[in-house]
Amino acid sequence: MTTLSHRIRLEPNNVQRTWLLRAAGTARFAFNLGLARWQGLYQADGKPSWQKINAELNARKAAEFPWMLELPWRVVNGALEDLGRAFTNFFRRVKSSARKKGYPPFKSKKRSKPSFCIEGRALTFDGHRVRVPKLGWLRLSEPLRFPGKVLSARFTERAGRWYVSVQVETDDSRWSYPHRCENQAAVVGVDLGLVDLAVLSTGERVPAPRVLRRHEIKLRRLGKKLSRQTKGGRNRQKTKLKLARLHERVANIRRDVTHKLTARLVREFRWIGIEDLNVQGMAANRCLAKSVMDAAMGEVGRQLDYKAPLAGSTVVRADRWYASSKTCSACGVVYDDLSLDERRWTCDACGTEHDRDDNASKNLKRMAEAHSATARCPGSAGAGRETGTKLPVGREAGIRVFT
Repeated sequence: MTTLSHRIRLEPNNVQRTWLLRAAGTARFAFNLGLARWQGLYQADGKPSWQKINAELNARKAAEFPWMLELPWRVVNGALEDLGRAFTNFFRRVKSSARKKGYPPFKSKKRSKPSFCIEGRALTFDGHRVRVPKLGWLRLSEPLRFPGKVLSARFTERAGRWYVSVQVETDDSRWSYPHRCENQAAVVGVDLGLVDLAVLSTGERVPAPRVLRRHEIKLRRLGKKLSRQTKGGRNRQKTKLKLARLHERVANIRRDVTHKLTARLVREFRWIGIEDLNVQGMAANRCLAKSVMDAAMGEVGRQLDYKAPLAGSTVVRADRWYASSKTCSACGVVYDDLSLDERRWTCDACGTEHDRDDNASKNLKRMAEAHSATARCPGSAGAGRETGTKLPVGREAGIRVFT
């Protein structure tokens, strides 16, 4: 069994949009009410839990909050379950001595995104529509892709548009990933960068979308306009919606590029060698931060890690200290004095002239080939592993493998 998620854009009418906003407001009210009660129980030396708070709220609902009865009870139940999950994560971070504890805050009507969760068994999906309790049928922009048991669905509003994220537990025998690997012997090395999002060992270069740079002037203009308008005014709300729509467009374009790239890689290559980049550390450089986040290199690696098991491919991640750019792909000599601004260099040992990114992709391909040969060898550490798991199955000589 595999758990997958699918986000679909909704197409509600005005009445349904009002109902969705009302349900999101009820979920926010229940979360804040539960958080206040949780703090009260803790200060009274009690042992709070979201189940106890949910039972108390159900007993008070008819007398104090009759308007909650007009909505599905799963809206309030889902909000309190989110509260319990937030405290579980908070206690886990406290035990692990994490730098940021993340105590659950109260949800603000102005700052928090409208959202609510409904249990999967209460929903009915039928093609391009979904039936929500006490609301009726909602139109979907596309049908649900995955057959199986619907576990939960979260409705979220972003930039004036509503989406539903559906979590489905599907059986591998009933569903086949559309991007299955075609060539079981194909190997590729992928070097991720800022100018070229991906440089393949085949010689192909995929340019970075740089979508934020292209919309930067318009974003700045709308931001200045928003700062000059009166808070609470209708024109300010219109400008705020325009700015949110533009940010959403930037994110959608970037997401489209990364999904198309990763889907093609897992479909065409059985073994994919990439670097384990420290994207967070790279973003700490104030001169590169905007370009690093705009390129979405970390998102490419994340998508490869979960798409490869579905497609029957294997992602081999080199250690972040692996000198892929400094190592000569022809003779293997390491050029330690290579600086970041040198895009081309010549090996002193064999005289081969290298492009920095092409050389790195070739070294990553050789690393993936070495691991594929080890995995095919009977009795080796990598042999006999079954596909279909998302967890890393090995770490040998600075290499992480997702198969």
